[in-house]
Amino acid sequence: MSMRGYFDNPNIDIFNSIPQLFTKVSELINELFDQPEKVIERLIITVYTEKLAPYVRDQLDVYVRNPDLDNMEKYLQTLYTLSKKATKLSNDLQTQKISDDPAFLHKLNQHVFKSYLKTYSKYEINCLEEKFQVHLERVESTGGQRRMKPTGLSITDIIQQRLLNTTDQVDESRFSPDLAAALLNDCKTAMNRITTLSEGSEASENILQCFLRLLNALGSQHIETELQYSLQAIPGPEPKQEPDIRFFHAILQTNNSIQLIERYFVMDIGPLLLGTQQQTILLQTKEKVFGQLEEFINIGVDKALLCIIGYIRNILNEQKRSDFKPESDLFISECSPICKRVVRSIDNQIVRLEQTVDGKNLTSILNEFGLRFHRLITDHVFKFEYNISGGLMMLQDISEYKKCSKKFRSSTVEQLFSILHALVNLLVVVPDNLRQVITEGHLASLTRDIIESFVQLRTDYKSARLHAMITTDP
Repeated sequence: MSMRGYFDNPNIDIFNSIPQLFTKVSELINELFDQPEKVIERLIITVYTEKLAPYVRDQLDVYVRNPDLDNMEKYLQTLYTLSKKATKLSNDLQTQKISDDPAFLHKLNQHVFKSYLKTYSKYEINCLEEKFQVHLERVESTGGQRRMKPTGLSITDIIQQRLLNTTDQVDESRFSPDLAAALLNDCKTAMNRITTLSEGSEASENILQCFLRLLNALGSQHIETELQYSLQAIPGPEPKQEPDIRFFHAILQTNNSIQLIERYFVMDIGPLLLGTQQQTILLQTKEKVFGQLEEFINIGVDKALLCIIGYIRNILNEQKRSDFKPESDLFISECSPICKRVVRSIDNQIVRLEQTVDGKNLTSILNEFGLRFHRLITDHVFKFEYNISGGLMMLQDISEYKKCSKKFRSSTVEQLFSILHALVNLLVVVPDNLRQVITEGHLASLTRDIIESFVQLRTDYKSARLHAMITTDP
């Protein structure tokens, strides 16, 4: 039998044909030679070095000659496939007792792939970086974010350019779920190859480097830039029109991407690095990147709430001192038109929040929103003096704000508005009943200074000697 003719047949798979060859010749070798193991070992060495190694070289070198991104990906995937086939080949031959040395076939495999494995890590990391760059540029070219170009522009420069472009709206397209999926898929493909083509500390380092590049591309280059732009696009603190805060959508997209990365780390990456130095480095870097994103979110939430509260303040400022000191008694049956506008604006903002933010973020933002709204309304109450009719008007408004407070989903906010309602009620209590009222309900636990600060807002505070009513015991 001619070994050259056997392997030169283009219609056969060399990895399948080698075990078939040894099945055919092993019986003959056992009959003809006194030490058949030595002959078989020599034959397998010849097959690996003269047939398998050139075959692998021919399959791989065609891509190395023109090392563009497409060829590099094909090179890496071909190397991965050939290595998997070679491992299966070794396992198949091992059952035929080729050698007494259990590492014999592994050493032959290492010899065949040695030069390629030596440069594998560099190719894998470089290829992953280039693929990430292509994905990021594709998002940019389709109207997504405008990332930094190698022209010396800072992120601030890019943000200013985008803000000056009036057609460049802040919307859902700014964050790309498809980008996150594509980057993650490329990372998973690289990780599959890494766990096959590298071992030990080299594998751990390769895993670390791949995941760090995922964090950089998705976290720092995409999400952070978009958060900064969305933050800059939030209107100022005193808007004349009701603000449409798209930044809240940016929070949702950011958290979705973070959860995607975190889930991938916990399920796939963490177990591979358990107990290694690379695990520590990765955890620290991940915490730093996520912490930076959280900082931008916190800044944005603060700026957004300042904007919303500023708009509501502008509405409230339309109420005048004379509104709460009408010259004639009025029949007050509902809240003021200003109050209705305020509540409508609150409702609109909460609906937008609930559509774009969820979980703990929604709870936290609603609570802070409610606290700031309570502070605004309390400050608003202190801007005026009240006769009985004016006090009834404000009490109707506060009653409506108290109902509205339930929408903030915060027991603290609800309690604060209940206390505020009880305090504003002091504006209309008959003087003779004042001493009794301040010892009941929410007012019983408040200091006399707080109570008096509200009673002082009454136009009859001095004439009715209300100070004495609240500072002396009944």
